[in-house]
Amino acid sequence: MVLSKLFSTSRSRDKENEKKYIINGYPLTTSPVIPDILKHQVEFKKIKMNDFVKVGLTLAPEGSDLVKPESLEVIRKKILEWYPSVAVFSKQFESKFPKNLIAISICIYNFEVGESCQEFKLRNPFKPSENSYFSYRKLSECIQCAYYNEDGVEFLAGITFYPAPHGKPQLLKSNNALLYSANNSVITYPLDDRQNSWFMKKRNQYGRFCPTAGKHVLLKCYRDGIPRHYEYNHVTHCYNSSLCKECLDEFFSYKWVEPKRDTAAAAAPVVTVEQPVPAAGTTADAESSSVTRASSTESLIEEFEQVKADSEDVESDIDAELID
Repeated sequence: MVLSKLFSTSRSRDKENEKKYIINGYPLTTSPVIPDILKHQVEFKKIKMNDFVKVGLTLAPEGSDLVKPESLEVIRKKILEWYPSVAVFSKQFESKFPKNLIAISICIYNFEVGESCQEFKLRNPFKPSENSYFSYRKLSECIQCAYYNEDGVEFLAGITFYPAPHGKPQLLKSNNALLYSANNSVITYPLDDRQNSWFMKKRNQYGRFCPTAGKHVLLKCYRDGIPRHYEYNHVTHCYNSSLCKECLDEFFSYKWVEPKRDTAAAAAPVVTVEQPVPAAGTTADAESSSVTRASSTESLIEEFEQVKADSEDVESDIDAELID
C-alpha cells in the first residue's frame, strides 16, 4: 500500500512538473532532444504522400509494449483530421498503431521527413539558403518541433511525437491542444503575403512568433476583425482568446513586400497592405461592420474585453488542413 502510494505521488509530481514546462515553455535548442526510448529503435519506416515522404514511423522490436496506446491514438487521430481528403494516404492510418511504435514524425507543407525521426528537409525544388539553419523546441515531453530558419523567420518544418511511455504522464488533452496549435499557427514556406494565405482565406486566422509570449501563437480574427491570441489553458482545459498589444501593433502596421530569394521558389505578386483587411464574415457575422483603424493599440485593449471559450472541444471545428 505504501509503495503504491509512493508511485502515485511520484506520477502526480511528474505531471505537475511537465505542465509547468508546457505553460512556461521549453528552451530552443540547436539540436533535437533525444529521449531515452529511442534506444529501442530497430526500424525507421517511411510513408509517402504522392512523391515525397510525409510521415516517418520509428519502431522498437516487434512484440515490444513500451508506450501507452491512448497516447498513440492522439497523433493517429490528428493525422486523420489533418488529411481527410487524401484517401490513399489516410487509409494507412485507419487502424490503430502497433504497440512497438515509439515515435511518429510528420512534415509540414513544402518539407519532407528525412532519414530519422528528428530530421526534416526542404522538398524539391527548394534549396536551403546560405545562412539557413534548423532549431528545435519541445512543446511537451511528447512533442518536439523542428524549425527551418531563414532570413529571421522560423518556419515549422515538422513535428515529432513521442507517445508517453508506461509510467509517465500522458496529458492527452494538453498534447491534443498543442498539436492543434502547432499545426494552425504555421508560417508556410516560402514566405508569402499573410493576407492571401490559406489560413486567412479559409479560417480567418494566422500564426506568428510573438516576442511578448516568447513562442509561436495562433491568432484568430473574430466578428470585429481584430486578431486575438487563441490559447489552451492547460489547467482549466478551456480555450481562451485574449488581446496582445505587440500582435495588434504588428497587425495594423503589417505590409507585404516581396522578399529576395535565393531558392527556386516562384515569385508571388507584390501586394501592399495599407490597413488590415476585415475578417471574412460567416453567417453569424453577417451584420458585422468593417474594421476601422483605432487611434491607438491601447484604446483597443481597453475597448475589447477578453473572450473566453469555455468548451474543451472548441477546436473541433476541425484543424486547418494544408494538402501537399
